[in-house]
Amino acid sequence: MDLDDNFPAAKRIITEIQNIVNSDSKLKEFDLVIQPESQNKSPVIYVDHCLGLESWCVRHVYEYVYQRLISIRKRLKRQVSNDTIPLLTSALLINPEVLTFWNMRRELILDGYLKPDDELQFSAVVLSFKPKCAEIFTYRRWIFFNILKDFSSNHIILNELTIGLTAAAGYPSNYNAWNHCYWFIQKSLEQENYSLISHQWEQTKTWCSEHVSDHSCMQYRQRLLKCLVADKKCLQHLECCTSKSILRFFNSDERHKLMRPSEDYFDEAIGVALDELYFNEDLIVMYQNHESLWNHRRFLCYLLVDIYNIDCIKEALMNNERRVSTKLSKSNELYVKKHVLWLQTALCIPIKLL
Repeated sequence: MDLDDNFPAAKRIITEIQNIVNSDSKLKEFDLVIQPESQNKSPVIYVDHCLGLESWCVRHVYEYVYQRLISIRKRLKRQVSNDTIPLLTSALLINPEVLTFWNMRRELILDGYLKPDDELQFSAVVLSFKPKCAEIFTYRRWIFFNILKDFSSNHIILNELTIGLTAAAGYPSNYNAWNHCYWFIQKSLEQENYSLISHQWEQTKTWCSEHVSDHSCMQYRQRLLKCLVADKKCLQHLECCTSKSILRFFNSDERHKLMRPSEDYFDEAIGVALDELYFNEDLIVMYQNHESLWNHRRFLCYLLVDIYNIDCIKEALMNNERRVSTKLSKSNELYVKKHVLWLQTALCIPIKLL
C-alpha cells in the first residue's frame, strides 16, 4: 500500500511547512506541539515567526518523507524533483540527526538549488529544536568553509557565536555548541582578528556565573585562556584590570622576581589567569559544592605552574590555595580534600590546612 493511502494529508503538510520556511526570512523557532489527536484542522502552527507541528501527525509525516527520500537517494540518476526540498525540510525539522539528509542538502547547494544564506537561516531554525545536534553545527561550518569562505567580517562571526551561545543555553553541557564557537574563534585568529576572543572572554564570564554547574563553558574559557596567555596580540583588547590580581597574589619580593625584560606582556598574561582564579573563587564562595567549579580551578592552578614555571609562582600558589582551602573547608569539605590531594600529587604543592 502506498504511503499516500496511509496518510493522505502528508503531502499537504510538508508543502505548507515549506511555504512558511520560504516566505518568512525571520523564522526563528520550530517545535512540536503536544496534541495527541487530530483536531480536524491543519496540524501546522505558525505564530510570530515560530513554526510548530502537532505531535499526533509527526510519526506519519516522518514515515512519509523518510521513505521517499531514501528512494530518491537510491536512484542511479538523482534528478531533483519538485518534492525533494520540501521532503528534506520536513525530515530535518523533525529529525536533524540523519547525516544523509544534510548531505543531500549539500548537493543541492552545490548544484544551485539552495542558497547558502537561506540554509544558514533554515539550520538555525532546526537548531532551536535540537540545540545539541552535531550534524547541524557541522553543516553550518561546511557552508562557511566551503561555500562562503569569509571569516573576515566581525558581524558574520559574531552572529555564529551568538547562535552557539543560544544553543548552549538551550541544552546543558552542550559541548557541540561551544566547539562550534571555538572553531570560529580559531578562524578569526587565522585572519589576525584578535578582538573577538576578547569579546568572548568577557561575554562568557557572565554566562558561567549563571550556569555554575555546566563545565562545558568553563572548558571553552580554558581554551580561550590558553590563546590569551600565549599571544600578546590576543590580550590587547581586554578591558579587565589585571594589575590588582597580581598585587593581591604576589608579595613585593615575588613581583620583583616575575620581571622578564624579553616578555613585556608577561605580567598582563599572568594577570588574566589570576583574574580567572579569583573569579572562580568568588563563584565557589557563592555556589557551594559544584564540582565543575573545582575542576576549573585545578586547570587554572595547573596552567599557572605549567606555563609560568617559576618558583615564586609555585610558592604564591601554595599560599593562596592554603588560604582558599582553609576558608572553604567547612562549606565544601569533600571538594577541598580532593583539591588539596590533587595539589600534592599533581603539582607537588604541599598544603596543610589550619
